[in-house]
Amino acid sequence: MTTTLAALLVLLFLPLVFLFWLTESKQQKAKRWRNTGTTYRVIAERLHVSQTTARKYVLA
Repeated sequence: MTTTLAALLVLLFLPLVFLFWLTESKQQKAKRWRNTGTTYRVIAERLHVSQTTARKYVLA
């Protein structure tokens, strides 16, 4: 019973997480990563932008 409920919750929740991930802007990703302690250099590499642009995304 518990396993079935858990599987059902995953099937309902996973598409929402995926949709959120697809629609998240570069600025939102940069802010989220920065809040978790990611450096501007790493954020810039992940987004394929300069460090200056990554910093602007976070501060915007």
